Amino acid sequence: MPVTLRLEGAERLSAALRRAPDTVTSEQARAMTASLLLVEGDARRNARQDTRQLANSITHRQTQRGQTLVGAVGPSARYGLYVERGSRPHYPPVAALVGWARRRGVSPYAVQRAIGRRGTRARPFLAPAFTKNAARIVALFARAGARVTATVAVQSGGRA
Repeated sequence: MPVTLRLEGAERLSAALRRAPDTVTSEQARAMTASLLLVEGDARRNARQDTRQLANSITHRQTQRGQTLVGAVGPSARYGLYVERGSRPHYPPVAALVGWARRRGVSPYAVQRAIGRRGTRARPFLAPAFTKNAARIVALFARAGARVTATVAVQSGGRA
C-alpha cells in the first residue's frame, strides 16, 4: 500500500527562515538598547553628586562583533573607575583637588594627605545599576526571542 505525503507551505517556511537572521538582529538590538538605557539611567542616579560631571559623562555603546552584540555602559570621565572601585593610597595632584576642597571649605593639601594615607573608598554606581536591572534585562531579551518566534511563525503561515 503506497503512502503519499504532500508538504504544503514549504516555500513560505523557507522564506521565513531566510529572513529570520535579520529579525533576530533587529530584535536583539532593540532589547540591548532598552537594557543599556535602563542601566545608564540608574547609574546616573547612583553616581555621586558634586559637579555632576561624572553622572553627565555616563553613556552607553553598542557594537556588533561578528555574531555577538556587545553593550557597554560607563563614564567618559577618567576618574569614574576610581569612584566605582575606590583606590589604594596615592598622592593625586593638588590641582585636581582644589575645586572639591574649596566647595567643602577644606585645604586641598589636607585632602591630598588623607588620600595618600587611606586611599579613597569605593562608591559603586555601575554595579548596583546592573544588579537592580538584571531581571528586567533578562525579560527584555526573553520578549525579543518570543517576538522572533512569532514573526517567523506568522511569515511561514503558522500561528504566532
